[in-house]
Amino acid sequence: MPNSYLAADGTTTAWIAAAAAVAGALLGALGSFFAARLSSRGAVGAAARTGADAYGKAVRETRMEAFHGFATSVRAMISGAQDMSNAVRSYNVNFGSDERGALPSQVELLALAETIGDAAVRVRIAGPKIVADAADGVLAKCTDVMSDLAEYVSLTQSSFMPVDHPDMPITIIMDRPIVRHAEVQVRLGTATNALVAFLDVARDHLDDWNGQAA
Repeated sequence: MPNSYLAADGTTTAWIAAAAAVAGALLGALGSFFAARLSSRGAVGAAARTGADAYGKAVRETRMEAFHGFATSVRAMISGAQDMSNAVRSYNVNFGSDERGALPSQVELLALAETIGDAAVRVRIAGPKIVADAADGVLAKCTDVMSDLAEYVSLTQSSFMPVDHPDMPITIIMDRPIVRHAEVQVRLGTATNALVAFLDVARDHLDDWNGQAA
């Protein structure tokens, strides 16, 4: 009888040991599975972050180039318009003199106005929208500059008197506002201020992601 109890105890002990071994193996396998799963998720997350960082860097570089190109072209246009405006004023001051030089031609005016068109398109493509809208605002002010400059040239060409000479004030009756050197200078200042505002917006939204500020 004692021997049968011993045998039973031995069988029970062996069964418990086997069950414990199976449970241990199962837990070990589960632990390895979850560890691998977490490791895989970490690797995928790291890869996703790396990809997002690379994309963000590429977007930033594209925008930086577009914004810088636009600002540079606008500055060149404003400078060119200033030079043309000064040339027209010099023409008026030296009215009747052989040293008065030549007035800017329509071809030159159009060529100057077109220098910022492609740069503005690049800003519109690069985005974000708020910066593209600010660029449109600059374009509007630059259009005003070129329109007034063309009016100034036209007035000077059609006048039989120097329209800017300080010692010869004149009153010209026209069906539209008279545009002379002073008016062009105001437009130039407005365009310059618009460019400064554009640069502020561009800086603040350089890293926007899907329309959201960084």
